[in-house]
Amino acid sequence: MRLCMRWPKRAGLAGVATLALAACSPALDWRDAGLAAPLLALLPCKPERAERAVPLLGPQAAPVTLRMASCTAGGATWALAEARLPDGAQAAAALAAWQRAAWATLGAPPAAAEAGALPPGWAEVPCAGRGAALQRCLRGPGRAPDGRAVRAELHWSARGPWLVQAAAYLSDGAALPAAAHEAFFGALAWRGPGS
Repeated sequence: MRLCMRWPKRAGLAGVATLALAACSPALDWRDAGLAAPLLALLPCKPERAERAVPLLGPQAAPVTLRMASCTAGGATWALAEARLPDGAQAAAALAAWQRAAWATLGAPPAAAEAGALPPGWAEVPCAGRGAALQRCLRGPGRAPDGRAVRAELHWSARGPWLVQAAAYLSDGAALPAAAHEAFFGALAWRGPGS
């Protein structure tokens, strides 16, 4: 009999309990995402990895290296991205820039000009990550690169110099099973002092 989950070495009892809640599915094979940031994060499949320089701190500042890991399983695309901000950088400003870039990538209509406004169809959702100094979690519609309609859930979390985004993308109209949602977003936990 094949075990459908790998137990991350660093998960501890809380991580094992979270994973035990997730229903076994041959399509989901949970594993430690192996982030550089001190954040426990899981992916349900073997990820592809990439990195690129992005202007998270504005056009006048040096670009920040964004590292990404993503995979597709169980009818969803799962993605984690992390950036280490330079000393003195404002995490809130970088998070806001990242949100705008995410909406633009998804083809979401621009948000209203007022601070904190969301594009049409987007809404705040509860954040489950533990130990973050700053979090924002959103869900809304958009378009995949191939033009098909998708529904995205994006969770940003920051602590110290690190800013991380966890994202799940589903075909529009599809729902993420509660157990898979909990295993992915609920497993997010910052490690070390302050968690």
